[in-house]
Amino acid sequence: MLHKSFFISLLCATALVLLSCGGGGSGSGSAKVSGTPYSTGTFNIQVPKGWEVSPFYRSGEIVPNTLGVHKGTALEYRSMSVPCMQIQFHPKGGHNLETNAKAAYQEVKEMKAVQLGKYKWSGYTGMGTSNGIRYDLPVVYMGTEVDGAQISVAIWLEMGDKKISLDDADVKSLISSITIE
Repeated sequence: MLHKSFFISLLCATALVLLSCGGGGSGSGSAKVSGTPYSTGTFNIQVPKGWEVSPFYRSGEIVPNTLGVHKGTALEYRSMSVPCMQIQFHPKGGHNLETNAKAAYQEVKEMKAVQLGKYKWSGYTGMGTSNGIRYDLPVVYMGTEVDGAQISVAIWLEMGDKKISLDDADVKSLISSITIE
C-alpha cells in the first residue's frame, strides 16, 4: 500500500509540475456559485463546503497563478487520497491546451465544450501518467480564454475509492466561480 501511495503522490506532483510549467469529462450548464471566497492575487474562486485549498509553492514562495483545490480535509489531501483540481492562470501567449494535454496524459480525447459561469470551457479527457507510466487515473484538462490570457483546470476525478465528476454540483460551482482579478 505504501508503494501505491508513493506512486500516486509522485503522479500528482508530476502533474502539478507539468501544469505549472505551462506545460477533459463532459457536463453542461452552469451551477449556483457558493462557498468561501479565496483569492490568489491573480484569480478568485468560491471554495465549496467539503473542499480545501492548497496554495502552490515554487522555491518556497506561493505562486499566485496556480492553486490546488481538494475535495476533503487537509489530512486527506496531503496523503493524496482525495480527488483534486489544479487551477492555473496563464498570461497572454504561450499556453496551448491541446499540446499540454497530449504531453501530460494518455488516451487523450476531446471533450464537449461546456458553459460554466461566465466562461465556455473546452478541453480533453485522459488517463494520468507520470514519466510514461500509466496510473489509470482519469483526468479532465480544460481551459478557457479571457482577454487573450487562459485559465486551465486539471481535474483528477478519482483517488483511492473517492470520485468526483464534472457533473457534480460542487465541481460545477467551483469552476463557475473562477474569475480573473
